[in-house]
Amino acid sequence: MKNRRIRLPRAKGMLLLLLLAAMISGCTSGRSGYQIVFAETESTPPDSRDDSPPPLRVAISSVLSPADTINSYRAIADYVGDKLNRPAILIQRKSYNEITMLMMNGGADIALLSSGAYLTYKQKKAEGLEAIAMQERMGVPYYYGYLVVNRDSGMTDLNDLKGKSIAITDPASYSSYFFISERLAEFEETPEHFFGRYVYTYNHDSSLKAVIDRVVDAAAVNSLVYEQAKRKNPELADSLHIIAKSKPAGTSPVVISSSLPDEEKQMVKELFLSMHEQEAMKPALEGLFIDRFVTFDPRLYETAYRGKQMSRGRL
Repeated sequence: MKNRRIRLPRAKGMLLLLLLAAMISGCTSGRSGYQIVFAETESTPPDSRDDSPPPLRVAISSVLSPADTINSYRAIADYVGDKLNRPAILIQRKSYNEITMLMMNGGADIALLSSGAYLTYKQKKAEGLEAIAMQERMGVPYYYGYLVVNRDSGMTDLNDLKGKSIAITDPASYSSYFFISERLAEFEETPEHFFGRYVYTYNHDSSLKAVIDRVVDAAAVNSLVYEQAKRKNPELADSLHIIAKSKPAGTSPVVISSSLPDEEKQMVKELFLSMHEQEAMKPALEGLFIDRFVTFDPRLYETAYRGKQMSRGRL
């Protein structure tokens, strides 16, 4: 079929543009807002002279609402870049796997990786990344996956969701896709066949909102995001019900490229571990609900890793 250019009368054309603008502006609160596409943020450093230091490329894929957290991530990238005397570039991607591939292909120097993406990287036994720190949130360096439904739904168990709809944060999210896949694998089911419909939201806030607004029947979300949302809105505890809980997993790790000089690797590690002591950085950490960064502990990922192996081949 040939592409044909359609000419609209000027008045109708303007009306169409206004309707499109209204649809776009309503995406944050309407049903269309649950398929979120991250904009990529890759700004060129102001000074691009040949003798200037190479930029420090920091990659993120936020588990929280990107609009609310981008400034906090920018502050962290700028802080680390300033300490290394390198201009910082913040690279934003929609999915966890895109961040992992970016790091593995040499497209970034530092990434705030999701736990699920780190487990995928570990499972592939790939090289090129080193975990140097992890997040402590609400006093602990681990979290759970929660399967939540509306309290008045009458659903009390995963089996009640057969043929129903679910919001899943990301295909590489431990607290969402891997957690649900592991549970379903126990009775030889997969998310693709078990649920009548599933939608990827690409952040946990949107998954929760999809349940609250009854766009979906259930959502698999990060426990820390759920508890933080409940602190802001205590009524959530009355309206939502947790019907399943995953095994614990370590929080999102900070990873660096193995190609960085050893001296820079050590500096970056020390900068993250001491960041909470810097008064100027406290607003950025608070904006991301991070208490502080702590030394990476691989043991906190072992249980989750075994669970992911159990469901491998079904993902």
